[in-house]
Amino acid sequence: MKTQIDTYPRLMSIHQAVAYSNESRATLYKERKIGNINFVKMGGSTRVERTELDRYIDAKMKQAA
Repeated sequence: MKTQIDTYPRLMSIHQAVAYSNESRATLYKERKIGNINFVKMGGSTRVERTELDRYIDAKMKQAA
């Protein structure tokens, strides 16, 4: 059985990354600027790897604990 997370592609658009991480677009760009998240440029598109978002979310959870 597929979970909701399985429906997200390996490389997500910013819109998909916002939905996946439950962070705002502005927050994702801010985190990129300070080096907490890496984006990938593919042609004219900006993408975020799902594993990169998972790493970011895990780090935020550790900070909150």
